Amino acid sequence: MNPFDAFWFGLVQGATEYLPVSSSAHLLLLPRVLGTPDPGLAFDVFLHVGTLLATAVYFFKDWLEILKNPLPKKDGKKTLSWMHLVVGTVPAVVAGALLNGWISSHLRSLWILWITLPLFGVLLWWVDRKVTADRKLCDASLKDLWVIGCIQALALVPGVSRSGSTITASRLLGFGRAESARISFLLSLPITLGAVIYESRHWHELMDSISGAGPLLIGTLTALVSGALAIHLLIKWVSRTSFAIFAVYRVIVAVLVAWLLGP
Repeated sequence: MNPFDAFWFGLVQGATEYLPVSSSAHLLLLPRVLGTPDPGLAFDVFLHVGTLLATAVYFFKDWLEILKNPLPKKDGKKTLSWMHLVVGTVPAVVAGALLNGWISSHLRSLWILWITLPLFGVLLWWVDRKVTADRKLCDASLKDLWVIGCIQALALVPGVSRSGSTITASRLLGFGRAESARISFLLSLPITLGAVIYESRHWHELMDSISGAGPLLIGTLTALVSGALAIHLLIKWVSRTSFAIFAVYRVIVAVLVAWLLGP
């Protein structure tokens, strides 16, 4: 992999990880656009180091507050506790441990994207349109995070979108748009960290396949910058309007997938 391709992979990973459009779908499509071999799931996961750092930096104050709150408290806190994040992460960890190998072998295909992109895009639009409640982070219970975590586990399937699934679940539970985005962003750090640690066993194979650490470093730094920008823009956007534009975008990408699949 050359530095130019690594830059594009990092840019797409960072831009799409936090938007409810599925980064895994875009990373599956990108090799076809660039005309390069698919670098594989391990490379995709290591690009998440960049977005993990973006989450850590952008929500630095939230993480400091979380460190002070191992257990839920009813004191109007504007962020979650350790226990919230643990409960919200466990379902995806268990599902990933049991199904990750099977999913990467059987579901990393354009046919899956053709189904999941429009389906979960329309679901996000419908839920966002129907829910009028505006719950705050301080209202979040452990049960809420368990439900959101179970829905997050669906994002193991390419095209579902981790951010899209968690935002949809949060909206369904009555959280406001900006609050749903914040829940999604905060939940991304532990699950991403776990995935990176898990995939680190493939480090040597990954270095051989992409010709050294240079492309990975470029991709990771690009993902960090574009990820932080995506977080900022999404929070600004949903503070003013709905998620409808992302549902439309997902349908458009599904049409592109159909075209790539051919007759």
